[in-house]
Amino acid sequence: MIEKDRYENFKEDNACSYKERLKLNVNEKRRIVEKAMKFIHNNGTYFFDVSTSVEFLARALDKKVTVFTHSIDNFNILSEKSDIIVNLIAGEFNKKNRFFYKTNYERCLNGIKFDSAFLGASAIKSDGIYYENEEDAYIKSEIVKRSEKVILLAEHQKYEKYAYYKGLDLDQANIIIVDPISVSSFSNIIVSNNIKINPKSLVII
Repeated sequence: MIEKDRYENFKEDNACSYKERLKLNVNEKRRIVEKAMKFIHNNGTYFFDVSTSVEFLARALDKKVTVFTHSIDNFNILSEKSDIIVNLIAGEFNKKNRFFYKTNYERCLNGIKFDSAFLGASAIKSDGIYYENEEDAYIKSEIVKRSEKVILLAEHQKYEKYAYYKGLDLDQANIIIVDPISVSSFSNIIVSNNIKINPKSLVII
């Protein structure tokens, strides 16, 4: 029954476009961004994922930094800010979820090192962090290899959702930022879904 419910949630989630998801849990995303901003410093180099939470971070960003992204929306927002150098990782465009992808990310990202990568998630499961699109999951795995810190921005509902394509192991996230819920509620969610967070990871609620 649990797997059937998760599959139904997965189908329902996939029916929503990126633009529709942008209107969901707005207050929660803003609270996540307030915490995430503390990990961005002037003159740093960062990766911004295609994610509605990360788009809120792009809107709030007011530091002198360099950002790489495969998100068309993050690029458009950041390109309007004079103190930010933004680099678009271009390729074939996924219209529904609004990201570019290519098959040669290794060559595209060769020599680039990120101070931090800010990632979103479609679902967080017991064995890792999952995404709706296989191409999107692939770029996450490449970005993680090139990042000093991996910072996951995810509302607590993501721990109860389902997606097909694994992008990274849960213990590869150095910092996990969750919207403000009670610690007991969060503990109940991860226990009921058999999720064991790496004790070395910093979890911010």
